[in-house]
Amino acid sequence: MFDQRERSLDDLLGEIRELKERMKGILPSYTASMKELSQLPQEFERRFWVSPVEALLEKVKADYQKYQAQAQRADLLGRFMTVGVDIALKAAGIEPIPLPNSLRVGISISASGKIEPALIEDPNRRQGAVLVTYEEFSAIAQRLKDELLKGTIVPTSEDEIPKLIHNLALKSPESFSGECP
Repeated sequence: MFDQRERSLDDLLGEIRELKERMKGILPSYTASMKELSQLPQEFERRFWVSPVEALLEKVKADYQKYQAQAQRADLLGRFMTVGVDIALKAAGIEPIPLPNSLRVGISISASGKIEPALIEDPNRRQGAVLVTYEEFSAIAQRLKDELLKGTIVPTSEDEIPKLIHNLALKSPESFSGECP
């Protein structure tokens, strides 16, 4: 009656039902894939903003290490000179002077966005600057990267990143040593 190319209406309806069931099984993963695909441009933008933060962190690290080495040389020279003066004072029978405190280096983050190494005990710090240790600065930068990846902070330019770090340093009192009045 029927040749192989012809099918009965019942067979066709059965195949359509079967196809419909398979489609229902595929639909959730398909819609999830499409949703994920539509979010790729947003995720790319979020990841894009993390790289300038990492570059800034590397620059600050290099500057900090250079400044730290200079501070250690100055500290060593100061101690050497103090010992020399102390020997002379002892020879003259005068009370010796105590050794000076070691210089401690931190990172100064100004409201204008300038980030640079600074002495923690420096009385001439920039007004409005937040002074943190390098470890605290790294933690603040990591927090900014996390916020960028979540999408809670979206900068419009690279110039905004140091100011965002300053704002984060102000928001977390446990993260900084002090703010200049």
